Amino acid sequence: MKILSVDDKSENLYMLEALLRGHGHEVDSASDGHRALQLADCGRYDLIISDILMPRMDGFQLCRELKKDGRLRNIPFIFYTATYTDPRDAAFALSLGADRFLVKPLEPEVFIKAIDEVVAQKTETKPAAPSEADSEDEAIYLKEYNARLITKLEKKMLDLEAANRALIDDIEDRERSARERLRLEDKLRQAQKMEAIGTLAGGIAHDFNNILAGIIGFAELGLQEVANPLSADQHFREILKAGQRARDLVRQILTFSRQREQDRQPIELGETVKEALKLLRATIPVSIDIVPKIEDGTPTVLADSTQVHQIVTNLVTNAWHAIGNKAGTITVRISNFLVDEDFTLANPDLRPGRYVRLSISDNGSGIPSEMLGRIFEPFFTTKGPDEGTGLGLSVVHGLMKSFDGSITVYSNPGEGTTLNLYFPALEFGAVPAKLEETPTPLGHGERILFVDDEAVLTMLGGRFLSRLGYTAVTQTDPRAALALFKEQEFDLVITDLTMPHFSGIEFARCLWEVRPGARVLLTTGYSATLDSKRARELGFTDLLLKPYTVHGLGDALQRIFNAAPPKPSKRQPVPV
Repeated sequence: MKILSVDDKSENLYMLEALLRGHGHEVDSASDGHRALQLADCGRYDLIISDILMPRMDGFQLCRELKKDGRLRNIPFIFYTATYTDPRDAAFALSLGADRFLVKPLEPEVFIKAIDEVVAQKTETKPAAPSEADSEDEAIYLKEYNARLITKLEKKMLDLEAANRALIDDIEDRERSARERLRLEDKLRQAQKMEAIGTLAGGIAHDFNNILAGIIGFAELGLQEVANPLSADQHFREILKAGQRARDLVRQILTFSRQREQDRQPIELGETVKEALKLLRATIPVSIDIVPKIEDGTPTVLADSTQVHQIVTNLVTNAWHAIGNKAGTITVRISNFLVDEDFTLANPDLRPGRYVRLSISDNGSGIPSEMLGRIFEPFFTTKGPDEGTGLGLSVVHGLMKSFDGSITVYSNPGEGTTLNLYFPALEFGAVPAKLEETPTPLGHGERILFVDDEAVLTMLGGRFLSRLGYTAVTQTDPRAALALFKEQEFDLVITDLTMPHFSGIEFARCLWEVRPGARVLLTTGYSATLDSKRARELGFTDLLLKPYTVHGLGDALQRIFNAAPPKPSKRQPVPV
């Protein structure tokens, strides 16, 4: 038989052609009713099989046009559709003169059997003669056709609306999943950071005890030898050094434990690694040697020193656990490294250029080859239940990617492990530390009201100010300080942030109500929500962090008094 197949989907045409030709039939194809009508008009076909929903001319219109043509009306016509599946669709199709209404999909044997039945029935039936039905009222056809079309369009709209709702729900689910993933990643990093702090606790306690021993010891010697100015001077200088070490250690701990991510800045990788190893040394057993090998002249890198500290703590601790209770060596190297095109093929996270390589090696038990591919997975660990969470290496991997670097591992069972971390090198230097070797700037008798609820700090602040050439009035109670401020003139007020009765911010609000534009310097030992920028936004002249030296206080006061005096303003500080 010669069959005309009509469908707007090429894959459907291909399947029908393959099936029909496989049963010995000749097949022509058309992608819409308009093209099918042209082919039927030019050639003789024994059967037409048509879809319904098509562009330009659909199946219903095609069937009607064929049945109106005296030359084509007797060609057997089968509807084969997956869209119009309502019984009323089938009834309308048969009313147009179609011989069979089939719904996709059908098994090949069932489909071929239906074709054979239609052709056989048509052969046995005499050709239809023109009748009055051919000139039926066009309005009746259009009414039923439009009813079928509108019903189908309504269903399509409902289907599209349901699909759209499902798509919106899917997008919202994906956004929620993305937010949850970010939240869990933050928690994971914080959990690993806390684990690292736990590891450092012994080293911190060790360092603090050493610092306190120096302060107490030299203070006793200073009291005993106060009559000997030369000896007393040496003792007091050692006390000052110890106090500065304690201050730096507290700042390091607070920065390390802070939950928000730090800004990356140019750092000397070697100095940060040395600081981490110093704290770790007091924690790791003396049977394990920690050997630093830091190459001179390595360039600076763009990283967060706190996170680098965290990385070193984690990897050195892992190396210690790999060695166990026996004697061993952990070697920490920092060196220049040139990444070329060949190296990037094996390490696609890196680009050709100069890098600083941090290598941490141990002579411990090593990592089995079957586990090497999983060591950067979260919660994968070879440690026992009391030896860690398994978060460390996955967090290190994530941090190195955030530094635009990479981490690789080399290990053999019984031969130890080496982890190489690659930091992109910078062409400019690290942020230099400010040296306090310049002469201490002095005031010119300006009156300063100093308020702190700690009596010893109030006494110290008064003496600092007097030494710096200012006229100091001190108070430990902010209420009494406010009464003094209402009665007397002051060029500046220095207030602590945390005090009974009034916080520093509440106290400042009261001062500005009395004298708008008064200069107020805020001091604090720690605040997770305040920095200098935020303090100035609240209306303060500046923020000074404790503990500060005479030199640091003098510098801050000179900056304030050398600046243009503020314009009186009724603006009040907003709550923190």
